[in-house]
Formats: sequence, C-alpha cells, structure tokens
Amino acid sequence: MGLPCVLSASRRTDMVGCFPDILAARLRTFRTEDVHSLVLWTKAPQNILVEGPLREILSKFRQIYLHLTITGMGGGEFEPMIPPWQKTVEQIPFLIEFVKSAARVTWRFDPILTVSGRGIRYSNFDLFPILVNQIAPLGIRSCRVSWVSPYPKVLRRLAQKGWELVAETKEERAQQGEKLAQEAKRHGMALYFCAVEGYPVSRCIDGSLLTQLHPDGRECSQVKAKGQRGHCGCTESLDIGWYSLRCGHKCLYCYACP
Repeated sequence: MGLPCVLSASRRTDMVGCFPDILAARLRTFRTEDVHSLVLWTKAPQNILVEGPLREILSKFRQIYLHLTITGMGGGEFEPMIPPWQKTVEQIPFLIEFVKSAARVTWRFDPILTVSGRGIRYSNFDLFPILVNQIAPLGIRSCRVSWVSPYPKVLRRLAQKGWELVAETKEERAQQGEKLAQEAKRHGMALYFCAVEGYPVSRCIDGSLLTQLHPDGRECSQVKAKGQRGHCGCTESLDIGWYSLRCGHKCLYCYACP
C-alpha cells in the first residue's frame, strides 16, 4: 500500500478565495484517510474562517498546511480585489487556531514587484519590514519570497496600465535578498526563495516537513515533484485546481491569467 497523498489547492488559482464551493466539492471526492496533508494557497483566507461547506469539509482533514500570501499591495492597483494587508494580518490568529499550529502557516511575500511609469517608481519591497514586524509576533516562523517573472502577457498587462516592469540586475537582486534575509532573521523568521536562481533550492511542499508536523506522525512521500520549474524542490502532490477556474483577484502581475 502506497503512502497517503498530498493535495494542493492550488498553485493554479486561488480556490479558497474565489471558488470555495468548487474546492469543497472536489475535496469531498477524496477519502480523508487517504490524504496525508492538504496544502492551501490563498491571498484571501476569509472563506476558511466563515461557517459554510468549505470550512466543514476542511475540518475533516488531519493536517492542513497554509501558504498565506501577503504582499502589502492588497486593495491597490496591482492587487485590486485582494483585502488590505491589515485585514489579512488580523485573521492570522484565527487561521492558526483552525490549522492547529503556527508551524502549519507560512507567509508568502510573493512577488516582489518594482515598476516605473507615470513619472514615478513603485515597489512593494520596502513594505517587507512593516509586514514582518506585524506577522512574526503572531508565531509564523517562515517566509517565502520571489520576484515577478517577466512573462510577455504580464509585461503587456502592465503596459496597458502605463507601467513598465523594472528588472533588477543580479547584483541588485542579491542586495535585496540579503536585506530581506537580515530583516527576517531579526524577527526570528526563516526566509526561503521560491524557485529563484542563485539561491538554495527550497520546498513550498516539503514532504519531510509535512511528516514532521503531522499529528499522527504519518510518513509523507519525499519524491521530487515532476513538471515544476528547474529551481523548484517541491515534493510530489496532486493539484486539484485548473487554470480554467480563472482567479477573480485580477492582480496585474499574475502569470496564470491570460
């Protein structure tokens, strides 16, 4: 008999924030005893906290690991449908209570966005010290970061709004990475770079960590996932989201939206 699977919902779209009923329906097709961990990815976690079909089915899984994205840009032009970061930070204690451990929540400061246009330069990079100062005291001890990928469709979408993506040089990115790491360390938080060349390979889905955190000590697969980017170290999982479920957050930098 094989090891129990890891479900991911989802790298492809924010099912928690935009499709809670579809997510709940898909989760019902799995026997919870066959699932080692359910990994959730969201920028808008409200549907985890409100009473309803999603919260009901989530409560049946033995382990939930949450990737919570807070970039500081919520409610602004670049993330128009995302709640302001203050609101999401306020929800963190309740999310931790639901998943039963702060170690099962990781913060994603992802992506780092720097643009120029309209006679100004904008970046969320300088928001990191503000955010880590608010998030670390709540018990979260890991953060994952990456920079915006310059996909042609992203560049076109930004250009339509009068923005041009500023590509950092290798040296500039290294300096930013060092500043982020120092600030995170100062707050007792480990920093991981998600599929970024020049940095150690990290695992957003980490079979070893999920085994360690599991309340029953169940072993999880540590086989490397297929089909991920070259610098991705994630272990295998089954993603139950599809790009056809188009995320409604309308983030200008999104790689998944056409």
